[in-house]
Amino acid sequence: MAATVRGAIRELIEQTMVTMAALLEASDRELSVPSSHGCAQGKDVWTLITNDIDHEKIHTGQVLEGRYESRITASPMERLVAEWLVERARFIGSLIGLTDEQFNTETGPGQWTYRAIAKHVLTVEQDSLKTMAADQAARGVVLRDNSGSRSSPTSP
Repeated sequence: MAATVRGAIRELIEQTMVTMAALLEASDRELSVPSSHGCAQGKDVWTLITNDIDHEKIHTGQVLEGRYESRITASPMERLVAEWLVERARFIGSLIGLTDEQFNTETGPGQWTYRAIAKHVLTVEQDSLKTMAADQAARGVVLRDNSGSRSSPTSP
């Protein structure tokens, strides 16, 4: 695991993509197949994966409790980013299971396609970030780069 928070988050997101691909490649029948993994508790793949989900919830609680007890409160922006990430995951989850053909069909007669909705969500987000960066540059705001170091809007 990376030694930095951003590095760890990147690893977790990358592994999420790997796990999602592996699970989506497996059929629903795979869920009822016995699993030799200890966390399946002598049961099937469904039990293994749901145990992994519960395990993640348990450790989320552990992190939140540790932060609470240590008074490590997220800043308003950090909280906003965390909540946005939850909604992004929920949006991605709403697309899972659509075929490519369904993805390119209207959600209802005369409505946008699922693809158009996804593109719209992406475009609105990109536009918001561009506007935010332009507004910050116009105000001469000192930005932080991805490492957390301070940099001016005009320096790399």
